[in-house]
Amino acid sequence: MSKGVLAGVVMALVVLQGCSRDQEDPRIGFCRGLASDLTGSDVATWRHLDDRIVEPEFAEVRVGDGDRTVSCFYAYEAVEPGALEHATPLLAYATLPYEVRVDGRVLEGAALSAAVRQQQRRWNRALLDQARANLDRARKGVEEAVESTRARLQQLE
Repeated sequence: MSKGVLAGVVMALVVLQGCSRDQEDPRIGFCRGLASDLTGSDVATWRHLDDRIVEPEFAEVRVGDGDRTVSCFYAYEAVEPGALEHATPLLAYATLPYEVRVDGRVLEGAALSAAVRQQQRRWNRALLDQARANLDRARKGVEEAVESTRARLQQLE
């Protein structure tokens, strides 16, 4: 198998792996991560509660952990909403919040910027780790397929 074909198979497997799972909207995941960072609790304990969309001004994503709630506010960004935005309204909004409320306390300006930067670093690290894991699984799958094909070809000889 040529390196070009092998690279194509690996890329196809990585793309399929990334598309095959139900994934949380990035605004929800980012809000959960911010909630975890700002409260010092585990991100896994934060659950998506609901969304409130005030068209076209903003979208509010609410996450909760027991009695604690965090709201992340996202600005409207769609130039002209299309079918995707109608089907999934959060797509019309920014991916980074302009305001966050932690248990009623408003976080904005420099404090919010610092929290967002920290969460972006963690988010990027997690995405890289996931991509590496996907590539490793894809590489192992391709190696197994190549070995299986070699064994079958040897049996035919």
